[in-house]
Amino acid sequence: MQNINSILVGVDLTHADRLVAEELNEQTAEAVERAIWVAALFNARLEFFAAMDLSAHTKHLLEEDRDHLTNNVEDEAHRVMSELIEQAKAKGVESSSKVAFGAPWREIILEVIREKHDMVLVGTRPHGFTGRLFGGTVMNLFRQCPCPVYAVKVDEEPEVPEIVVASDMSEVSSDILNFIVSSAQVADMKIHLVHAIDTRLDERLKGLGVNQETLKKCAEDIKSEIENELNEQLAQTDFRTLTYGVQVHVLEGSPDVAIPAFLAEHKVNLLAMGTLARSGLSGFFIGNTAERMLEKVNCSVLTFKPSDFVSPVVPE
Repeated sequence: MQNINSILVGVDLTHADRLVAEELNEQTAEAVERAIWVAALFNARLEFFAAMDLSAHTKHLLEEDRDHLTNNVEDEAHRVMSELIEQAKAKGVESSSKVAFGAPWREIILEVIREKHDMVLVGTRPHGFTGRLFGGTVMNLFRQCPCPVYAVKVDEEPEVPEIVVASDMSEVSSDILNFIVSSAQVADMKIHLVHAIDTRLDERLKGLGVNQETLKKCAEDIKSEIENELNEQLAQTDFRTLTYGVQVHVLEGSPDVAIPAFLAEHKVNLLAMGTLARSGLSGFFIGNTAERMLEKVNCSVLTFKPSDFVSPVVPE
């Protein structure tokens, strides 16, 4: 896992009916505060990045009165961003800012590629009529951004955060675990290493005439084997140095059901997980299970890509 030296913070300047509001919306304000905290933790540099996706009507007005309206919009945006730079400076964090026009998710990814940022941090919207925490911008970043994406949910700050690392035993999940354990050496966290077994296998075997006792023994053997694999994965980290250690859990059920239920039961603050890519190919297809899981979680999420991931987003 690479070091976190440079973080892009996605800044949404819109609020209510204002194209550029004087005050940040709640989600963006939370993301900015969290980004400054993370940057201080890793001694990283921040770039506050605002991309404004203008309507056709607004674009027409800007074209009609380019000198007046465009300058006013950009000037106001830069004024708000300069306040964020001062906010970071007060915490001893070096930062810069940039304003762009276009679809935020695309402009963010292009900026990550240009500036070689190590992480993107953005705020999430409240649950809307779909009941989903993550909107189109965040989901597109999860799918196509080449670096880790940290989507921050507005929440009460706990005394000791509870973090879940969802492991599929892959190299990516080992990288994630190492990253979270390293972070917990600097800031105390309660870490859960979690894997879910799809119990639908039992139903298929029942259909083949396998008796209940054999099924139970098979399930126990699989669970024991997975626990051993998780503990082997954990042994490759410095978890023994942590204040709270790491708890290992093997859940029964489909991951997209069992893991969100575990998050809710334990009031988890952050889910860290890998996402699937087509190895060696340009382009990203988030796995169906991961997609369904992300629709159900109600906490902040940190996603990682495989090392060979190539974003399909390229400059026009």
